[in-house]
Amino acid sequence: MSANALDIVSATIAGMSELVRERKVSPVELTNATLARIETLQPRLQCFTTITPEYALQRAREAEHEITHGRYRGPLHGIPYTLKDVVATQGIRTTFGDPKGIDYRPQESATLHTLLEDAGGILLGKVVSEIGRSGTGPVGCRNAWDIRCSPGTSSSGSASAVAASLGFASIGTDTGGSVRHPASNSSLVGMKASFGRISRFGVWASSWTSDQAGPLTRTVEDNAIMLGILGAYDPRDPVSLNVPREAYRDGLRAGIRGIRVGVPVDDWIWKEWLSEEEETVVRQAIEVLKALGASVTEIKLPRSAHGRAILHTLTASEAQVYLEDNYTPEQIAAWPEWHPRFEQGRSQSFADYLHAQHERARICQEVTEALRHVDVIAMPTGSTFGDSWDAETVVIRGRQAQARSRAVYRNAIASLTGHPELSVPCGFGLADTFPIGLMLHGRPLQEGLLYRVAHAYEQATPWHSRHPAL
Repeated sequence: MSANALDIVSATIAGMSELVRERKVSPVELTNATLARIETLQPRLQCFTTITPEYALQRAREAEHEITHGRYRGPLHGIPYTLKDVVATQGIRTTFGDPKGIDYRPQESATLHTLLEDAGGILLGKVVSEIGRSGTGPVGCRNAWDIRCSPGTSSSGSASAVAASLGFASIGTDTGGSVRHPASNSSLVGMKASFGRISRFGVWASSWTSDQAGPLTRTVEDNAIMLGILGAYDPRDPVSLNVPREAYRDGLRAGIRGIRVGVPVDDWIWKEWLSEEEETVVRQAIEVLKALGASVTEIKLPRSAHGRAILHTLTASEAQVYLEDNYTPEQIAAWPEWHPRFEQGRSQSFADYLHAQHERARICQEVTEALRHVDVIAMPTGSTFGDSWDAETVVIRGRQAQARSRAVYRNAIASLTGHPELSVPCGFGLADTFPIGLMLHGRPLQEGLLYRVAHAYEQATPWHSRHPAL
C-alpha cells in the first residue's frame, strides 16, 4: 500500500497493528505518511518542539525487517507515536518544558521511552509542554478542533498531535489534570493511572505526591494497549508499584451490566465550574451507561471541593524543592514561567504543607468510602470548554471566572488520592464543535474496570469516529 493511500486520520493502533503484522502496511510507509502530515500541519498547530524524521525512519526500517523475518513484537511494533518534551530521550533533544534548553541531549532515556522502544514503537518527535510553548505567535500549541483555543494544558502538544493524527498515541504527564484536561478538550481518551503504575524515572516530576505520566489516544482500546506496555515495575523509581503487568485489552468487551456507577450530587462538581451545556452532555452520557446495564447511585464528595487549593499548596512546595534539586540558581533565574510557583513554595511554612497533607488524607478517606458502595465514579472531566487563548475571564452560569483556572477542581480528586482516572469523549458543545469529556474514577489498580466501562460507552456512541476538519 502506498503512503498516499493510507488513511491515518481514522486509523487506530488496534486496527493498523493488524495490517502491519500481516505485512499489508509497511512501517516505513506508515511513518512516511505521518511525517508528511506533520510537515503539512505543524505550521498551523505548533505542537512539536523537535521532529525526528531520520531517527523515525531508521526505526521504521528496523521494524519492517524484524516483522518480515517473523520477529513481531506486539501491537505497537511499527506504529508512530510522540512524547511530551518532559520525557528524557537518549541522544534526542529534550527541553523538559524549557524553551531555552535547546541543546540538552540526555545520556539515558526515561524508562517509559525504553519500554515503548522495546515494544517496537516509532518515535516521531517531542511535543509541547505548556511550560515552554513553541510557536512564534501570541499563543502556543493550537487545538486541532479549533485553533483559537488551547488543546488543554499542560500536555497540550500531546493532545494536539494525537487529535490531528500526527502519531497514533502520545505520552503526557499529569499533576492536576494535565492528561485528562487535554483529553477532554481534544476529544481523546486520557488515562491518569494509579500513582506509581508508570515509572517516573527520567520524567519531569515536580510534584512528588501527584505527578504521573499517562497515554493519550483516539480510542479506549488503543489506550489500554499503551498502558499494558507502560505499566511495569521499575526499581529506579522509588514510588513505582511492584505489581504484575496487566493485559487491559483482554477485558474490554465484558460489558457493564451490574456495574455500580456513583454520580456526585455536589454543586461544586456540576454548578460552580461547569456550563449548562456541558452538564447536559455529561448527564446524557451517564444515561447511556444506565441503558447499557449499569446501576446509578448518587454520592456526596463535599470535602473534595477543597482539592484544588490543597493540591496548589502541595505542588508549590514540592516544585520549589524539585527545581532547587535539579537546576542551578542561574537556570531557575532564567526560567520566569516557574518564578511564581517557586516563590510561593519558598514562602510557605512547613505547617502549611503538613496541613495540606492532612487534608489530602481526609479527601482520600472520603473518596475511598464512596468507592465501598460503588465500583466507579462518573462526573465531568475538568476542562476549559471553549476558552480562547486570549480570554482572561469566562462567564459560567451568569458569573465571571478566571479563564483556564477551572480544570483542576474536579481533576484534583485523582491527583490527591492516587486513584486511576480516565477521560473519554462524550459529545460536543458550542454548536456541536468543541469536545466534552466524561471522567471515570476508580479504585487503586483497577484501571481495567475503567477501560471496560469506557469501552462499553465508546462503542455505544459515535464520538470516537469524529475527527477534526483540518
